[in-house]
Amino acid sequence: MAVVTTTATTSRMAPATSRSMMPPVATVFRAADGGLHHSRCASRMDFMGRRAGLELDFYCLICCEHVTVTPYVLSRLPEPAGFTPARVR
Repeated sequence: MAVVTTTATTSRMAPATSRSMMPPVATVFRAADGGLHHSRCASRMDFMGRRAGLELDFYCLICCEHVTVTPYVLSRLPEPAGFTPARVR
């Protein structure tokens, strides 16, 4: 016969992170011209393609670094000050 014991803990669990409390994106930023720039060197990145419909691949020519982000990450990037996206007609 097996005996199972449980103990009560007094420590509280940390609350789960909500989407509104997500940390800021640190690898890329949207510049004033609307382009996607690499945070490490502040140079504009080239779009290489889309992988499986889930990830977007970019390449930094200055750092020679491959950067992969999801469309969700791009939607979380703040709009740069003074940048107004073109309207769809």
